Amino acid sequence: MTKPASTPPMPRRILIVKGRTVRAAYRHTGIPDYDGNPLIEALPPVLTDDQAMLRLARYPQYDEAQRRAPDHIRYHLIQNGLRCFIPLDIHLDLQRRFSCLIRIGYAGRNPLAANFWQQLADKFETFDQYGDQYQALDEASKAAGFNIVGISGVGKSHSVERILNLYPQVIHHGQYRDRSFINSQVVWVKLDCPFDGSAKGLCVNFFQALDDMLGTNYRRNYAHGRRTTDEMLPDMALVAANHFLGVLVIDEIQRLRAAHSGGAERMLNFFVQLVNTIGVPVVLIGNYKALSVLSGDFSQMRRGTGQGDLVWERMAKDEQWHFFVESLWRLQYTRQVGRLEDDPSLADVLYEETQGITDLAVKAYMFAQARAIDSGRESIIASVIRSAARDKLGIPRTVLDALKTNDRRVLEQYEDVYPLQLKQHLSALPQAPEAVGQLDADIVNQPLVEEPLSAAPAEQPDTRHELIPAPAPMPEPPTNKGRGELPQIIASLSGQNDFAAYDALRLAGYIRHPNEYLPDAYDLKEVAP
Repeated sequence: MTKPASTPPMPRRILIVKGRTVRAAYRHTGIPDYDGNPLIEALPPVLTDDQAMLRLARYPQYDEAQRRAPDHIRYHLIQNGLRCFIPLDIHLDLQRRFSCLIRIGYAGRNPLAANFWQQLADKFETFDQYGDQYQALDEASKAAGFNIVGISGVGKSHSVERILNLYPQVIHHGQYRDRSFINSQVVWVKLDCPFDGSAKGLCVNFFQALDDMLGTNYRRNYAHGRRTTDEMLPDMALVAANHFLGVLVIDEIQRLRAAHSGGAERMLNFFVQLVNTIGVPVVLIGNYKALSVLSGDFSQMRRGTGQGDLVWERMAKDEQWHFFVESLWRLQYTRQVGRLEDDPSLADVLYEETQGITDLAVKAYMFAQARAIDSGRESIIASVIRSAARDKLGIPRTVLDALKTNDRRVLEQYEDVYPLQLKQHLSALPQAPEAVGQLDADIVNQPLVEEPLSAAPAEQPDTRHELIPAPAPMPEPPTNKGRGELPQIIASLSGQNDFAAYDALRLAGYIRHPNEYLPDAYDLKEVAP
């Protein structure tokens, strides 16, 4: 008996951020450079800050009567805090950046312009993911991506998703001004970098994401069998160009550190080519661990971006923090309503226990309500917030206490927290402004690795795959120092704010940067092992 042919299994659906799918409706933009471009005219209108704040905000429905609900019901109601989104100044800034980069990227890709498709075909003939990163072709080079780097828990990913959802994800075109224009425009795609930093895995996820949106077979056509990354990257660019991808967002970019055999460099070069050649903006999101990825060859892409990188710090205890707490405070389900105007110090207590990390602040507020219900106090007071935070935020307590006291010796153990704190720490020290600026540049532009006091060349780490920028020269070391000068320098600074002896000697000019005498943009890949 002949065995029936088995049906190939359906590819596993990946978890992606899904948006709306709409039919194109065109409107005048009010900007001459944008009018006449169906890709831009099909987008929603440009928003004012007030309009953006209203559309981004999300406040779960609240009824005062719910405070009288039974305890087991209120335990569920207090979870509404997790669904709350409170727009702040940084969100409005981020919304403006996306609004500009999507439209600027489309401005150089008008599908109805003369010779557009021929020019696109010509570009693909010369497309090379390893090509010159400074190459600029026609209007496509005006596309601008940027990087978002910050401490975990401040809402980077969630905020970007809220902003992306201001736009439809897929727009189906049929006819534009009496002209046939049949295309499925993909305005945005947001993917997580694979956990192992695999460039091939990212390509496969991209094709699968497009299949989920459009019902296509790109994964089966382009990611089948033993196809290599080098084969799939040009196909990925082709699909992005054919569907007029507005912006590609890659989250958890710090995972590229795990890539082997030049995988991180390959993907970053590919992103550069998407921006410069095809005109597709790329936005990369990561925590501070991503600095070691973005400070290498990717610094070349940053020179060509038009929106500027965004360093997302934890909130300061200022007006924005108080606005955030006041908005969160409305979702209160205890029998007695604790009002911030009656006790403004509650906002300061919440900051003290969470150090301005918004995710922890929301959770600490939830835990405080649960503690107030459990204890029968039915009111949120300072002691309840402290007690709940101490018990429920036990695992991150070490980091929170170190943030509170600026304990560098503890913070340097946590790479996704430490760079910002080191910068703040050094900026508070009494030293020459040019020295502070150089140290800040070192923090941002280099992997956070403590340099040895002295090391022979053979003992240096293998960095042949990195592009090491030459640092600005340090001041010349003092000459004719008297006996006992070094101990005096160490003693004068090492006791201040836990300032290390190594840093004191470095600022005094006794320790020089190991790459100081390398020429500018010295490429160690050309050096033989």
